[in-house]
Amino acid sequence: RCINITDVGIKYVASYCQVVREVSISDCVRVTDFGMYELAKLGPNLRYLSVAKCDQISDVGIKQIARHCYKLRYLNVRGCEAVSDDSMEMVARSCPRLRALDIGKCDVTDAGMKFISENCPNLKKLSVKSCEMVTDIGVQYIAYYCRGLQQLNIQDCQVTVEGYRTVKKYCRRCIIEHTNPGFF
Repeated sequence: RCINITDVGIKYVASYCQVVREVSISDCVRVTDFGMYELAKLGPNLRYLSVAKCDQISDVGIKQIARHCYKLRYLNVRGCEAVSDDSMEMVARSCPRLRALDIGKCDVTDAGMKFISENCPNLKKLSVKSCEMVTDIGVQYIAYYCRGLQQLNIQDCQVTVEGYRTVKKYCRRCIIEHTNPGFF
């Protein structure tokens, strides 16, 4: 949440702190895809990355992270509205060890959910809050393939009681956060 941090600062972190495993630059709105190129130099050392609300970060930067930081276990891109299915495919294919993913308010659809579900079977936490193009179909993919899911946030999504019930059926220990009063 340091609004004065820029890509130059990120470059110094990547250059001088090469064994850093966790980076959170959420709300650092001056960081762009160029900063992601620098962070990607940390490679497989990077296990935790949060760039929530860094609205200048797009698919380009996230794909670079996915290519090089393939041991990521936690990724938070919430509010990065230029992140879409395009980078989710790369994240899913490159980071099979992912345990927690927050793609809330991103431009992700059911196709992105399919990539994630088929390639990240060990996912424990997923938030698609305010992903208006995620429907029952996307949530059902997750339920079928990620049966160890423990937490799912589907607030403000196009998910009906059918999708909710599918998650409950296949992911028995899953806590589902939702805004639909019809779910029980």
